[in-house]
Amino acid sequence: MLRRFMVNRLLFWIVVLAPLSVWSVTVAQEGTRMAKLAASVQQALLILKDPELAVPARREERREMLRRVIYQEFDFIRMSQSAVGRAWGKFTPGQQQRFTDLFRRLLENTYMSMIERYDGERVEFLKEVPKAEDLVLVDSLIHSKGQQYKLSYYMHNTSGEWKVDDVIIEGVSVVANYRSQFQQAIRTPEDIEPLLSRLQEKVQIVPKGG
Repeated sequence: MLRRFMVNRLLFWIVVLAPLSVWSVTVAQEGTRMAKLAASVQQALLILKDPELAVPARREERREMLRRVIYQEFDFIRMSQSAVGRAWGKFTPGQQQRFTDLFRRLLENTYMSMIERYDGERVEFLKEVPKAEDLVLVDSLIHSKGQQYKLSYYMHNTSGEWKVDDVIIEGVSVVANYRSQFQQAIRTPEDIEPLLSRLQEKVQIVPKGG
C-alpha cells in the first residue's frame, strides 16, 4: 500500500516535470540527450534555491521563470496528440490548439505547487537507449526516503530538437493514463467541445497550496 501510494505520488508529482524539478542530479553520460535534461535541472535548481525568489511577493515571477525552463524541454503538442489518441483527427485545428493549451495548464495547475516542495529526493540519470532514428529512451532512478523508483523519459527528435513526449514510472505511462480518460470522453466529434469546456473549468480552479 505504501509503495503504491509513493508510486502514484511520484507519477502525478514528478512525472510531468521531473527532469526540471529540485532534485540533486547525477548524470552517467555527458554530451547526450540525458545531459540536456540534467542541464535544465540545474537551471531549475538555481531558480528554486534563490532565497530572493522564495518570498510570496515574487512567487508568480519564480513560476514564470520555471515555466520558461520547463516548456523548452517538453513537446506539449505531441503529448496532447498522444493523450487523445486516434480521436485527435476529429479535432479541428483550433480545437487542437485549445486542447494543447488547456492540457498543459491542467498539468501545471495540478502539480506546480508540489514541484516547489523539496523533500530530499535525488534523481540519477543512468543511460539512454536508442529506440529509433528519432526516438530515445532515457532511464533514471529516483531516490526518495530510502527507496528507489524507475523513471524513464521518451524523447523524440523534431527538426533537430530533442523533446520529452512521455514519461514512464514503474511501468506506468503518464500519457497512457490520460489517454484512457480522454478516450472515454470522446466518442464523436460532438463530444469535443464539452470536453474542452470541462478542461477549461478545471484549469480555472486553483488547487490548495497552489
